[in-house]
Amino acid sequence: MSSSAHYEEILAKQIAMNRSTWDSLQKHGITEESQVELEFSYNAPSQKSADGMCALIKEQTDYDARTVSSGLFFNRKWRVEGHTQQTAVSAAILDQWVTWMVAAGRERGCDFDGWGTSV
Repeated sequence: MSSSAHYEEILAKQIAMNRSTWDSLQKHGITEESQVELEFSYNAPSQKSADGMCALIKEQTDYDARTVSSGLFFNRKWRVEGHTQQTAVSAAILDQWVTWMVAAGRERGCDFDGWGTSV
């Protein structure tokens, strides 16, 4: 699969998930006027990619992000985890945000793994 197709697949999956997540949030009382903090994560192929992803997020947003790792030395897995500031969301805003997050990940060779929020 080409790199472009890979990221298009990630985007399509995340946009589809936004629909059901937004429906669920609304059922729990979240409206377009509600303020929520979105948590997000990326999978990274290396520490260098994860650190680069964190740097890009910190340069271009006001989000908190950090590089995390798990596993043993020869089987280490790298991730970026973070969260936004409190913000109002809607289905359209979430789609725009996810599109940017996937594109930002592509720029640094990381896969946007998803988002969530506490209700």
